[in-house]
Amino acid sequence: MKTTLLAVAAAFALTSLSAVAAPQDGKTESVQIKAADAFKIKAQDFQDYAYTYRLSNDDDIHFSQRVTHYYAEIRGQKKTEMFAVAPGVFMTAAGTRVEFQDDGYAVTISNYERLPMAQALLANTTMVAGR
Repeated sequence: MKTTLLAVAAAFALTSLSAVAAPQDGKTESVQIKAADAFKIKAQDFQDYAYTYRLSNDDDIHFSQRVTHYYAEIRGQKKTEMFAVAPGVFMTAAGTRVEFQDDGYAVTISNYERLPMAQALLANTTMVAGR
């Protein structure tokens, strides 16, 4: 009985609190939260990565740039855009992580199967390549 009474009192307190916090004039309030700025790289810094790499599955992947947009493309397939997240590190919207090492002489691609042009592969597939 004591537990039930305590639960009812807690539920009443929570509903009363939300009624007090609600705007009385029927208008809704909103709060604007600004996201942190995306990582930016200088256009010329991508030149170390703009090459074709032979992947460990024998696919060729080419990285290119158009102004401040960066792309990955497997031979004959549609390009997918990548976004800089750290020096030498890019992510696609689908969650593929591309990480360049050794001034662009090597690349590791995590979640390769999430690239739209990749063939059906197991989850969490990682590809490694060098030029």
